Amino acid sequence: MRAIEVWLRSMALVIGLFVMGASASASSKLQPRYRAGLHVFTGDDGLPQAGVNSVVQTHDGYLWIGSFGGLARFDGLAFTVFRGKPSLDTPGPKDGAQGGPPSDRVLALHEDDRKQLWIGTQDAGLSIYSQGTFQHLSICGGTCQVNAITQAPDGRLWVASNVGLFNLDPAHKRVSWVDPVRTGHAAMAFDPTGRLYVGGGEGFFVLADRRLRRIALPDGDQWVQMLQADGSDLLVGTDRALYRYEPGQGRWRPLGVAGPTIAVKDAVGRWWVATASGRLVRENGAGEWLDVPELFGMGVTSLAKDDEGNLWLGSGSKGLLRVRIPVFGQIPVFRDGVVMAGRAVVADGQGGLWFGSACGGLNHWRADGAMTRQPLQMWPHVDCVTSLALDRDAALLAGTAEGRLVRIANGKPTPVGVWPGVGAINVWRRGEGRFLVSAGRATFEVWIDGEGRINGQRRIDALRDMSVNNVVPAANGGEWFVGDRGVWRLLDNRIVERWTPQEGLSSRFARALYEDRQTATLWVGTYGGGLNRIRGGQVHHYDTRNGLFDDTVSCILADGHGRLWLGGNRGVTLLPKPRQAAADTESLGYAVDDGLIPSEINGGHSTACHRDGQGRLWFSLVEGFAVIDPADVPQAASVPLRPRIEEVAIAGRMQKIVGSSLALEPNARSLEIHYTAINLSRPRDTYFRFRLRGFDPDWVEAGKNRSILYPLIPWGEHVFEVQARTQGGRWSTVPARLKILNPQPWYLRPWILILATSLGLLVLVIGTQLGAGQERSGDGEMPQANDRRRQRVPEPASR
Repeated sequence: MRAIEVWLRSMALVIGLFVMGASASASSKLQPRYRAGLHVFTGDDGLPQAGVNSVVQTHDGYLWIGSFGGLARFDGLAFTVFRGKPSLDTPGPKDGAQGGPPSDRVLALHEDDRKQLWIGTQDAGLSIYSQGTFQHLSICGGTCQVNAITQAPDGRLWVASNVGLFNLDPAHKRVSWVDPVRTGHAAMAFDPTGRLYVGGGEGFFVLADRRLRRIALPDGDQWVQMLQADGSDLLVGTDRALYRYEPGQGRWRPLGVAGPTIAVKDAVGRWWVATASGRLVRENGAGEWLDVPELFGMGVTSLAKDDEGNLWLGSGSKGLLRVRIPVFGQIPVFRDGVVMAGRAVVADGQGGLWFGSACGGLNHWRADGAMTRQPLQMWPHVDCVTSLALDRDAALLAGTAEGRLVRIANGKPTPVGVWPGVGAINVWRRGEGRFLVSAGRATFEVWIDGEGRINGQRRIDALRDMSVNNVVPAANGGEWFVGDRGVWRLLDNRIVERWTPQEGLSSRFARALYEDRQTATLWVGTYGGGLNRIRGGQVHHYDTRNGLFDDTVSCILADGHGRLWLGGNRGVTLLPKPRQAAADTESLGYAVDDGLIPSEINGGHSTACHRDGQGRLWFSLVEGFAVIDPADVPQAASVPLRPRIEEVAIAGRMQKIVGSSLALEPNARSLEIHYTAINLSRPRDTYFRFRLRGFDPDWVEAGKNRSILYPLIPWGEHVFEVQARTQGGRWSTVPARLKILNPQPWYLRPWILILATSLGLLVLVIGTQLGAGQERSGDGEMPQANDRRRQRVPEPASR
């Protein structure tokens, strides 16, 4: 997803649309969005220390964090801490931490192309983590400070330390020192030609002929704080300013950012830079640097991005921060300093939009970019808009929560009608001068003239006792009426088709309908009953159990890419491929982290959502309105999760996994398997299922549980498999697997049992023959009844 471009376009959209006068009720500025997608992880979440020095994501999806309190691995929900190895006078790992590098003071992290994690510490040199094992290298006596690690195009690893610069072969670990004198190197980068540039407290250098040659810094600059490759150039941060350095011409170009300390490119290739003053700035598409004031003062010490589009900020004292780039723009509507609920959005017929809010009145955005407040005060306290419909000559009809209908023409409100005691009014245009009005449990066809007067009114008896939420023109003629008794199609005010729970609808509380005329498919959204697909007379249900993000669907909007956007209680749900939905479907959920604050769509009325003439989608929220341009998310899809088996325990004791196999001891009992899935964006929306092949007949739904306990494991060889998915996503195509070998005890093997049985029979036969021979050799008398040898032994009493 082009996350930053999405945000920038949303920002430009909202700022461009909502430039307002002092008397306007809606904000003219985009509200801070980064706070929406910000999550802070601290010691309460398992982070070993509040100061984060380095963050990197490895090939398996885990996030690794280096701190002064140890090394940590993060799957999005839980931290696994690796403490330093104990010495003779140092106690071992505590608090469930696992053994790790020799020092807890981790400064630098880097994964090489062999999938090895290199760990640089402040006081114990360099270590490697590979295939679950830590190895400490004795380079520089194993006690130096490692400031930075990077890999050259030829595969060699370069390390900047407090005792000089060296490189080594990742496979054989053979070291070659280049600059064992200078001690101030702290940053390294390669240009496209493979030349190494080094910066730090002693200045700026390039490696040439195995020697570091000094490059003059701009006047007044003394040392290099940060160094990053950027195409054919280098992004260089000095003690004074940020520059773009062009190696070919030796030219410095100042970028207007003071005191840069660390930088990273986001998912769409835009730079984010933290500064010594506590500012955080980001680059836009025009080459400008924009402040992110809601993230000021975080004390950022490290920056990283992951493969899910998140930014990770390590701070000096505030822990680890995840920033999710919002994709929705949002506009609030205020009344007396309180953000009011959005209710209705419609086009004005002249390139603008009307916004109606619950007791926040009516606002008109015109095509020239101006936003004005439109009074509705024909009666006291009549400003709770529930629905909007466009009349002739760009006039507007507004239904209110007080049971009234108001017409606005040329900025002047005129009362049209009142339906006392019925509550909210929904209104739809039916034709020239004709409207449908839903008032409580009655629906009327109303004729309104050009002056806003009602010339006639007729109740539609076929809809008696139905509270209508929406009306949609039907492909086969007439209209679909969506309400609390299902979905009915009326032609000439007669019911010709009906979809209710009796016909298979998941709920009678229908709220939204979309008819895909190309595939002759009807999509019906319900309150609490999920989504229904009606095709060929058959109804199929989708809810959170088979792929839907939200069981409430209050509105359905189609974009120009064949996708459906659903508004509900949890936020907005995207169906990327609705026409390919079968027994289950795939959906992607957008909520607070994506810019919806709060995330609930304020549905239940006729015009809660709207697609404008430019294809943008508008949603009424329980606080204000949100907008997204579907063109900004052309490749949206649920995150493919990577399940992993982390550890196993036998009778409560951890047992080592060799590769992907586990050999149990004979008579092993109580096997506990702990698994996870890497989900850095929405870890609490992760669901699992597992099976023990050869034992479980099918997949077992585990919900959000991350472990399973088998009291007994059948003898033989089995394979444990686990899959994961996000809410609305599909199950991971490749499960995590663990081969389990549970050897059968030798005395219970079939041949032993057969031999034992045979021997037992043989003994019985021999004993019988010996007994018979003794009787024949006696005096021929029958044994007495009281012979103790022939007495019956009483059976033990049952317990």
